[in-house]
Amino acid sequence: MKDLSATKRHVQPSSFFFTEDEVNDLVRDNMPLVRQIARRYSQCYPDSFEDLVQVGSIGLLKAINYYDPNRTRAASFRTLATCYIRGEIRHYLRDHASIVQVPRKLTEINAQISQLEERLTKSLNRSPSVSELSAHSGFTVREILDAQQSWEARLHYESLDGAEDDDRDDHRGLSEVVADRKYMELLKMSEDRELLTQALKNLGEKTRQIVEFVFFYDLSQKETACVLGLSEMGVSRAVHSGLKNLREVIVAEAAAKAEKKKHSKD
Repeated sequence: MKDLSATKRHVQPSSFFFTEDEVNDLVRDNMPLVRQIARRYSQCYPDSFEDLVQVGSIGLLKAINYYDPNRTRAASFRTLATCYIRGEIRHYLRDHASIVQVPRKLTEINAQISQLEERLTKSLNRSPSVSELSAHSGFTVREILDAQQSWEARLHYESLDGAEDDDRDDHRGLSEVVADRKYMELLKMSEDRELLTQALKNLGEKTRQIVEFVFFYDLSQKETACVLGLSEMGVSRAVHSGLKNLREVIVAEAAAKAEKKKHSKD
């Protein structure tokens, strides 16, 4: 697991609506939720648990910062916190995809062993042992076990991620698909995540929060509207205006860099 210091988006444990003692109480009361969600995602890579708890804690602090108890239409704090915690963890796992990617060598070993296992099962009328697989393949027992365990971890991670999506009412309309494509274009335009993060800071707080929910945290526009106590139309408008503003900032930044590079050559 890579060092978290380079990937954290710093969050101050403060809030407009809670006192310092109330913030501390919210953190204490909801850390079991952080650990529960982190444990779910760490099942495919046990060594990552403490890192995911740390990342999930950032999501919890964000939820505390953004939660407005006076907004009657909004979801409960626990619902908002779950979205932020889950979102931060999933975003982190995407940025560090190597923890669930199977190395090419192990993928090739696993493919060969799978074919060999099928043949030996037919000839022996039983499942072959790892030692038998090793004897017939030329791979060591350790290589075979590593290949099988790595592949099982990858499949388990995908099943966990898919289960999260299956539990959600996430039937996206055409407008959301189009917005997704526009967002992917922005990712391609920006040289790195830092540029996009800086561009996000130019958005208004509410628009930025909506864009983060939809594109960083994988919530549907319907879910975002429910969690924030907004109308779906309002969320849709914020998404499209936010993408437009992000594009303008990124294009301007790219032009400024190109101009600077041109002058440096002169």
